[in-house]
Amino acid sequence: MRLTKKWFIVLLILWPVLFGLGVWDGEYAMSAVTGFGVTMATYYEQKLDRLNKQKAAMIRDSANSKLMTFVFGTLMLTFIIGVFFFDKPTVPLLDTIHLVLGALLTFRGLFMRSAYRDELIDTSNVVRM
Repeated sequence: MRLTKKWFIVLLILWPVLFGLGVWDGEYAMSAVTGFGVTMATYYEQKLDRLNKQKAAMIRDSANSKLMTFVFGTLMLTFIIGVFFFDKPTVPLLDTIHLVLGALLTFRGLFMRSAYRDELIDTSNVVRM
């Protein structure tokens, strides 16, 4: 099953609404974050199928390397803040897993979108000085 543009737009509207309801009700808020990330990553992963395999692999590698750089930088910053400013940091594990997974998939989708749009720009008509 393919994620069409109409379903993509519906899901992009639906996930924040479910997140808002989840925050208000106290249930399933972080699952909505994960769903948003899965939607972003899946849609832009499907867009890569339109390109040839070599360009798609290059875009995936670029998105994954940017994501890992972001993850390690964020983890170092979080560790430093957690160690120096909190005595006993405790967070619910399941909510944290959902939040981190959703954020990672969202960023991966956004990185792929950026690389995909850069790839579609035709540089053959650019006048260089």
